This record gives sequence, structure tokens and C-alpha cells, in this order.
Amino acid sequence: MKLHKRTNKTAEIPTASMADIAFLLIIFFMLTTVFATEKGLQIVLPEKGEEVKIKKTNIENVFVNADGQVKIGEDEVPLPDIREKAEQLLAANDSLVFSLTVDRRCKYAKMIKVFDELRLANAVRIAFAPPKGEKK
Repeated sequence: MKLHKRTNKTAEIPTASMADIAFLLIIFFMLTTVFATEKGLQIVLPEKGEEVKIKKTNIENVFVNADGQVKIGEDEVPLPDIREKAEQLLAANDSLVFSLTVDRRCKYAKMIKVFDELRLANAVRIAFAPPKGEKK
């Protein structure tokens, strides 16, 4: 009597269609993902060439120097007091436009803090002005 050798068969997972499944999953997630686009500063920019005339009495200059010190008009104002000062100015003149001028060497975070304080004071008209001596 002849005995047959047993051969061990290994189980295999078919991988022929694995690439197809991966690409279908990628496409599915790309189509169903919602991207948040409302990040950053919400600023309404004027149309190109549009110029708005404003009376000088309705403009309040806000300067931020390279060291981060803030001047509103001629008064130096510490960062925590900017909101209170802006609220006082807006109470006196509700048509006020804040012209924010920031030195090039000033840190970006400081400019954003000043901008945020003005927005917290309900200042809706804030203009970014280039520092003196710079072209637009």
C-alpha cells in the first residue's frame, strides 16, 4: 500500500482588487468631507479703484510701533485698555473709522491683538494703512 504525502495548503487572501477598494475609499472620503472655509480675518475689501472720502474728524489713527506699543491719536494706550478707549471714542462719534498703522518690525500677533480689541469694542470700520514712507 502506497501512502500519499500530505501537502500543507496555506490560506491566501486575494489582493488583486485591494487597490480598487483603496481608491474607492479615498474618493468616497474626499467627496464626503466638509472643509471649513471660514477661518482667518473676516475683512470686506473695497473694489479695485474704489475710493471713499471720509472727514478727518471721523478718523482716529491707531499706531503700533516695532516694540508693540499702541498709540490711539496722541495717547499711548496699554493693550488691555484699548477696548475701553475705543468704546469711549465710538460713544462720542458713532461714524468713527479707526486707521490701523503697524510698523513692519512689529510682531503679527500684536497687530492681531490690537485688531481684536478694536473689534471687541464694536468698531466695525477699521482701515489698515501702510506705515509712513511705504508705497501702497
